[in-house]
Amino acid sequence: MSRLTRLILSSLTALTLASCFTGIESTPKITSGDVRRRQTQTVAEDAFLADVGGTRPSLWTAGKRFCVTDDKIAIIFTVNSDSKDSLAGHELLFRSFEPVSSLTGEGSTDIVLTSDRGDDLHYVVNVPYDELMKRERFDIPFTVESAVVDSFNTSMSGNRYYITTPKWYDNETGKELKALRHIPVTIGSVTPGNSVYPLKVTFTTDSVHGEHYVLMTYGRDKASTRNFNKLFAFDNPRDKYTRISDRTWQLIIHSKVEEGMTRDECHLALGTPNSIKTVPTNAAVYEQWSYDDGVYLIFEDNILTRFRV
Repeated sequence: MSRLTRLILSSLTALTLASCFTGIESTPKITSGDVRRRQTQTVAEDAFLADVGGTRPSLWTAGKRFCVTDDKIAIIFTVNSDSKDSLAGHELLFRSFEPVSSLTGEGSTDIVLTSDRGDDLHYVVNVPYDELMKRERFDIPFTVESAVVDSFNTSMSGNRYYITTPKWYDNETGKELKALRHIPVTIGSVTPGNSVYPLKVTFTTDSVHGEHYVLMTYGRDKASTRNFNKLFAFDNPRDKYTRISDRTWQLIIHSKVEEGMTRDECHLALGTPNSIKTVPTNAAVYEQWSYDDGVYLIFEDNILTRFRV
């Protein structure tokens, strides 16, 4: 390794350590070409079920159903509610909105609900009734609208997609697995998820024994970080990269990299990095990709020359 190369690598490593210890996250510096390429590749997946979401409160009708995703929901109900324990997995039925006054005399709204086991429940929000009716969306904490789950289940069940994330869960144990990516899977069902990821997508594949699932978000807000387009592709990614050797493709589907791989190959294997730092020189262009889990890759003229996984 030349003295110049060692100097550049040291500089890149120092930048990484500085960002780690200052607590400041680097802003991803993805090129405009990268952005255009990704938008072109994912446009169909972006649009799939993108309009499915919660109903505005003014359109809620008696009997509207909500799936409870976490027993923590007990904390939102008033003291005069019936039993609030062990509601996860149950459904709540909307009954009515009741304008009420808060302790300070300001307008609030009592959202009256009934559980599928007959509990009378009250969730008071510090929002006046008239203002609540103007909102485009309102979420009851620790729930997902049953109609949303039904829409995703109807649209996805039985379909075959290519999974693009290796973060799976065993459907029997709930244990997280580091599995495969870019392989075909068949969707079994979409059911309520948890308080962070409201949808649970169960699937099977010929490549791995047993039934597994991934957790998914929906909608267009900031919390929607794991939508369909982040987890699945309609078409086989292998067909877009015919020049990649079979050996390298096996590394990619196992989320592994090795020296000599290209930027595209590493992106397929590990996904989009948190940040990219570039150091151009007269001899070459050096680039460092950094990921959440301490993984970093260093490229010289778009070829991987050093990495830590």
